[in-house]
Amino acid sequence: MDDATGTPQDLPPEARGNTKWHDTTHAVWKRSSLSRADSSAVVEVAKFDDGYRAVRDGKHPEKGTLFFTPAEWDAFVLGAKDGEFDIPEEYLTAEEAAIQRGEVPVTAVVSPASQEAADPAAGEGDSAS
Repeated sequence: MDDATGTPQDLPPEARGNTKWHDTTHAVWKRSSLSRADSSAVVEVAKFDDGYRAVRDGKHPEKGTLFFTPAEWDAFVLGAKDGEFDIPEEYLTAEEAAIQRGEVPVTAVVSPASQEAADPAAGEGDSAS
């Protein structure tokens, strides 16, 4: 096979046979504006030109990435909007319940890792790792 065509031998092992896999080397990862440094996990999402999405734990990206087709992503978003994944409020703090009810504005913000990749000097002098 021709190496210049992106043939299977050129792909990392996790990509072989995975029709959803996309190269995330230059992906712009976004996370919720409510993500905090003290959270145990931070969900990050990248969108590709063909509508596919990649999802990872931004605190531990080495744990792997999930890929979704546009139809799968649309189904997830519709389910989330319909409350399909809501946690019963008795298990939430008052702040978490307000977020779940949509009373707290939430936006997608560029992940610090994506910001540093775009501007390597941005991470210089930062003692946090």
